[in-house]
Amino acid sequence: MIKIRIQAKGAMLAAAMVCAVFAAGCQGHTPQSAASDYLNNLKLYNYPAAYQAMTHEDQVDRTMDQFLEEIPMAPDVSRDWFKGILRTYDYKVGDAKIDGDNAVVTVSVTRPDLALWERTVDASLSGDQTPDAMAQKDLTDGTYPKVTYDDNMVMVNQGGQWRLRVDFPFKENIVKEHAAAVDLYHQHDYDKAIAAYQKILDELDKEQATGTAGLKYQYGRELADIQNAQKQIPDGQAYIPKIVLSDVDMKMSASRVPGIFGKMTNNGDKAIDEVQFTVTYSEGKGKKKKEVFTEVHTPIATPLEFTNFGRPVLPFIPGETRSFGFRLTAAPEIQQQATPDLNVTSIVFTQSGAPLPKLATPSPSPGSSPAAAASAAAPAASAAAPKTN
Repeated sequence: MIKIRIQAKGAMLAAAMVCAVFAAGCQGHTPQSAASDYLNNLKLYNYPAAYQAMTHEDQVDRTMDQFLEEIPMAPDVSRDWFKGILRTYDYKVGDAKIDGDNAVVTVSVTRPDLALWERTVDASLSGDQTPDAMAQKDLTDGTYPKVTYDDNMVMVNQGGQWRLRVDFPFKENIVKEHAAAVDLYHQHDYDKAIAAYQKILDELDKEQATGTAGLKYQYGRELADIQNAQKQIPDGQAYIPKIVLSDVDMKMSASRVPGIFGKMTNNGDKAIDEVQFTVTYSEGKGKKKKEVFTEVHTPIATPLEFTNFGRPVLPFIPGETRSFGFRLTAAPEIQQQATPDLNVTSIVFTQSGAPLPKLATPSPSPGSSPAAAASAAAPAASAAAPKTN
């Protein structure tokens, strides 16, 4: 019996030595187990443990408080929605590609399709319902639309421990580039917007950092919508006459700056996400008439991205009438001496698969400028009312 116990004890010591030398599963020190530990801590809101799981470089680059503002592999939403939406995330850790002290772990992510969900909630509101209350009910019932895609977790072996590599400065730069690309889309500058998106996707392809695959998936979907909108330009131009303007007048805005106010009606059969106006100032008449200045305004600019239910995300639907208003940017001397013409010059059809809202009474455009809040009874500006075509 004594000999057997000694042999058993020796076997246990040998096994422990194997674990210490290879650290390949005995203590959960594989890239997959390290990824699972991080995600489990994240789901349990154990943020200190999640923070400690990052590489030394990432911890030097971000304090704990800064980490909480941009947690890797977590929902990119406001604090009000963070925990509720994080609870819905389902992570499935897959294979790892190991190259020395570096590894990339594939993670299948199933989560709410945030942009689609927001549009769906806003489209279904009625009476005194609020987006927050309806979204909270969807979270409780699990009735929100879902999306599944593969993301990546980049791991680095430091001191025998596999740690998460984030590269916060890279991600921060990508987020800035994405915001600029979205602005180009809202300006209807499709060529530049598409080029900006493609540059971002190329950069995400080259960078070895956690979450790049998830960003590629999200931005790739937005790029596809923008490319489709570009293909629909001829149809959009043909549709413009169906956007009918009425009650257009120049007034002083609430901030005492001249602006143009009026109503627009969608007399066609398609939902619209973007409407762009151009105000053209001209001097002279007949053959002597010449353009002296133009300014562009976008009274309807429906977001591509999730807004945390912070504003109505509603397309301009067939039969709907919306009020609009914007402040003029031309120099005072141009406004006084030239005649303005107001035209719809570009539209973007809705690309989302969300249900359309039901036709309701006219309401202020959610995409209009602050000047749209000016009172309809405000005194008219000295300039003549703009012409509309």
